[in-house]
Amino acid sequence: MYIDLNTSLIIYNIMKNYTVKARQRQGTKSIDLTLPADISKEYSISRGDIFKIDPVLDDDTLKLEYTLIYQSKTKKED
Repeated sequence: MYIDLNTSLIIYNIMKNYTVKARQRQGTKSIDLTLPADISKEYSISRGDIFKIDPVLDDDTLKLEYTLIYQSKTKKED
């Protein structure tokens, strides 16, 4: 069996498997999902950006699709 390590690394980097934990803030019924720092950095997402969210149920799997509808003019803090 032959495995091309360069191709494997490229595929691994493209298909990162991110996970997030749902958290609830004290005194509210809303649930927060934290966006991984790598994603916010790669796509220039910063505080104040506004997303439309569409919950999609597909074969008993809930998918949350976020669409950026407004990108704030605030400078991203590192």
